[in-house]
Amino acid sequence: RIALYVLAAIAVIVIGAVLNRPKDQLMNAAEMKRISDRGVLVVGVRDDTPGFALAGEGLEIELAWMFADYLLPETEADAAGKLITVSSQTASTKLSDGSIDAAIALMQKDASSKYSYSYPYYTDTCRVAVNEGGEDMPLDEMTIGYVQNTAGQNVLNRYIDEHETKVERSFIDRLRGRTPELPADAVTFTKQAFASYPDMLNALREKRIDGAVLTGVYADRYAESYDFTFHNTELGKVEYAIAASADEPAIAQLADVFIYELRRSGQLDALLAKYGLN
Repeated sequence: RIALYVLAAIAVIVIGAVLNRPKDQLMNAAEMKRISDRGVLVVGVRDDTPGFALAGEGLEIELAWMFADYLLPETEADAAGKLITVSSQTASTKLSDGSIDAAIALMQKDASSKYSYSYPYYTDTCRVAVNEGGEDMPLDEMTIGYVQNTAGQNVLNRYIDEHETKVERSFIDRLRGRTPELPADAVTFTKQAFASYPDMLNALREKRIDGAVLTGVYADRYAESYDFTFHNTELGKVEYAIAASADEPAIAQLADVFIYELRRSGQLDALLAKYGLN
């Protein structure tokens, strides 16, 4: 609880520092001048996630249009933004090559140093899906599946790093290139990578794995197609934020202020409720 208070205090300090930097100064940054001259903000959004972005509707779609209006207030509302469909694999690529100015596409906050991130607009829970009866099975006795290059993989790796037994290599071990043996009661984890969520959930259904890492977003997405319940242990949280290239920090800093103002005014809570995400 104390750690959460400390993190909250740090977030307030960071946001306060951004807010104290005049918006006009951020708007005069080179990246914003480029966007202003073009007259449109290009935003990457998904089209496969109910509640967030599907068929042109959802929280992230609405945030994209609102952010474009926020950055280009002199432009007509329906002309300030251009939305480009991205996937979990292509959002980062399009940010890196400059195809889009920002991504509002379930981007995990602080997942990569290549990008700058805003204050989070949604916090998700990451858990282990299991077959009925596996809710209490010790995680270190399970084979746990995850989808490669996802937020779930990041959370699983962090959980394992915090809970598995580690033995420090001595000077002699390092000198001889030797890895010390773990004690008999060591806590270790077994995990298995998959290329897609259907591949992983089929493996769970067929009992080739004991658990499957899912964030709430993907649990909701696949709940009707697959029969699973959840392990009693929560792996951690995932924060989704607006992302921009680290080479263009003013965009993310303005997104920081944008999301903070939406949260402070209650508009973000209203949007979450509108799309059933609260």
